Amino acid sequence: MKKYISDKNFLAGFIFFFVALFYLISAFQIETKNLVSVEADFMPKIYGIFLLITAVILMITSFIKIQKTNVIYENKETDWKRIFAVIGLVFIYVLLMQYVGFIITSIPFLFCLSWLLTPLYIKKNIIIYVIFSIVLPVIAYFLFSYYLNLTMPSGFLF
Repeated sequence: MKKYISDKNFLAGFIFFFVALFYLISAFQIETKNLVSVEADFMPKIYGIFLLITAVILMITSFIKIQKTNVIYENKETDWKRIFAVIGLVFIYVLLMQYVGFIITSIPFLFCLSWLLTPLYIKKNIIIYVIFSIVLPVIAYFLFSYYLNLTMPSGFLF
């Protein structure tokens, strides 16, 4: 059992399996207005299903890889602070999106996620993070709202 916990891919798949379950449960709780055939809950459900599937695939492939190799794994330190910070960010993001809106919650979420997930040996470029964090949610909002006619979660500004 210890070799599964020490394998980063298996551990990541295991953690994101539960993150995906929480995300899917939250996606099914998004209120819809039944105005159009595809509502605001459509894309979060799709993302949750894809995240769940990829987490299961990651666990299965890691399990098979571990079974085939007889190598004793070194006890490498896992960056638990980053793992729990990302899970906490996703949790806060999902909770706030319904009340604050897609754009306003996505900007700080993407910025913090970019900051957290950049490896320590790479220099952090704040300007790139800010541009990415602003441009991506705005483009996604207008693309989904105006071209695909999907209602995105709106808050007090958007």
